[in-house]
Amino acid sequence: MQISEAKKGLLNYINPNWAFKSFRKMNFKAKLIFSFIFVSIIPILLVQSISYYNITAAMKENVDELTKLNLAQTDKNLNTTLNSYMDILYQIYTDDDIIELINKINQESENALETSLLRDKLSQLTNSKMGIRSIALLCSSGKTVFYDTLTASSIESSWMTKNFNQTEFYSNITQSKGTVLVPSSYASRLGEKKYYLFHIANKMVDFNDIKKGPIGVIVISIDEDIIYKACNEAENINENSKGIKSVNFIVDKSGNIVSFPDKEYVGRKLSDYGVAGQTKNREKYNNLFKSVQAFYESTLVTNELIDDDTGWIIVNAVDQTVLFNKVYVVQRLTILFGVLVLLFSIAVIVYVTKNFSGSINKILSAMKTAQKGELSVQVKLEEGDDDEISVIASRFNKMIYKINQLMEEVKDATFKQKEAEIRALEAQINPHFLYNTLDAINWMAIEKEEHEISNMLKSLAQILRYSINKSNSIVSLREEMEWLKKYIYLQQIRFNHSFVCRMNIDDGVLDCNIHKLLFQPFIENVIIHAFEGLKSGGVLTISIKDLGNTICIIIEDNGKGINKDTVEALNSAEDKGIESSGSGLGVKNVFNRMKMYYGENGSWNIESTPDAGTTICLKIPKL
Repeated sequence: MQISEAKKGLLNYINPNWAFKSFRKMNFKAKLIFSFIFVSIIPILLVQSISYYNITAAMKENVDELTKLNLAQTDKNLNTTLNSYMDILYQIYTDDDIIELINKINQESENALETSLLRDKLSQLTNSKMGIRSIALLCSSGKTVFYDTLTASSIESSWMTKNFNQTEFYSNITQSKGTVLVPSSYASRLGEKKYYLFHIANKMVDFNDIKKGPIGVIVISIDEDIIYKACNEAENINENSKGIKSVNFIVDKSGNIVSFPDKEYVGRKLSDYGVAGQTKNREKYNNLFKSVQAFYESTLVTNELIDDDTGWIIVNAVDQTVLFNKVYVVQRLTILFGVLVLLFSIAVIVYVTKNFSGSINKILSAMKTAQKGELSVQVKLEEGDDDEISVIASRFNKMIYKINQLMEEVKDATFKQKEAEIRALEAQINPHFLYNTLDAINWMAIEKEEHEISNMLKSLAQILRYSINKSNSIVSLREEMEWLKKYIYLQQIRFNHSFVCRMNIDDGVLDCNIHKLLFQPFIENVIIHAFEGLKSGGVLTISIKDLGNTICIIIEDNGKGINKDTVEALNSAEDKGIESSGSGLGVKNVFNRMKMYYGENGSWNIESTPDAGTTICLKIPKL
């Protein structure tokens, strides 16, 4: 049998070993607070929760009982109201004079007198009780006699002409046993008010000659407000006295809405408010009320009662928020009391453990600071402290002091070692430059006897003086470029102007500082190796760009280029592929110097294509 991942997670969560490990990972103060909560607060909250649950359950049970009693009383009110109108219906279909008039109407084609007399009787009965809007007699001959208070017409009825099939209606009533209740529907409008009517109907029979069958159908049309008020009489009292938002409405067994607080919904089908998969009426009731503006924000609880006589379903809908208001008050008070107890208990335990855990936190804070590299941190000790925590703090302070001493000694030794390495690296700059240059000047003086020799000697002297004087110092980029121009000038004369030099320098970087002779070996490498054997056409381009906090030095040439292995070795700062002497060693020295001077803030990249040229990009921070 396989256990799902969710179950595995739950088992791990309630595993005692897991809980014990989690407890061990807590800090000291958290352990004390957790222990106090576990042994005191949780039992109190548990008792409160059980009490709250029992009180809530009892209150809800009482509410359900009251709702059932309310529905039963509503059902009695509804039956009493309907019976009062059925009494009038009974008076009509047992009235001998009315039956005689109907027989004459059915037998004679010209019956104006009988129709007028019958309409007078219907008028008297219509006005005998409030709420009756129309009484109509459908005779078996097809003649219809009615009195309608909404239309005040003997020709047009307020409800018969609205989607009404007289033949079908007559047939249904005459075939039914007893009184028939017809669901409410829209009937007519007088001014701004709309009228919705429901009907009670019964077949008319001549009791003196029952064998000839029904002689007509009597229909009493009653205002829907009558049954709505009968159903909501008790609710209106509750609403005024207690503020409970509650309403009763009626649905017949076919799902037609017979009575409803929003009259626009009277006559609609309850099935219109169901969705796929919903079979219970309770879900449809909720959907119905969500569409009503006066109720759509309410959370309603619905209960229903089926009337045995009419088959109508009386539904009670009450706002859950108001209904269970006292339950929610108890809930909020319980939660508030629990939170207050919890906060008070935590405050007590925090106060008790503050001094003890405070000393531990000081040591932990100092350790975290030291872990970040701040080794000057010390734990402040209060006078008179001589407990175990104070001893630990004192030992920690001594340890930090000893570490600082050792760090200073290591730093001093490292600095001296770097100084020695830099001097050794700078001493490796190619001395053959001096000899080759002097030799070139000598031959030029012999062959051409020109004053240019004097300029060359002056430039050479300046170069030597700049190079030898404090070779490890930092100079401005302006000084470095002035020296470099003299150096390139001598090299151009030496190689018979076989190359030209172009300089593109951002003005903003000339006052920035740079380590002396940092990129001179690259210039020398280009002139000697990249332009080797070249008589003319060589182009050396030096670009220096301002990148904010960084200076980018780009050295480009159109010389021979460098093979791929050497480029990869130079970019990765490996010894493989780099010459052990000559200018190649000078380039390697520059990279080593950059590491020493700038660390991770300095970088380089070399790109080269054989027989096409090389581009060297150096990035150093501004000094």
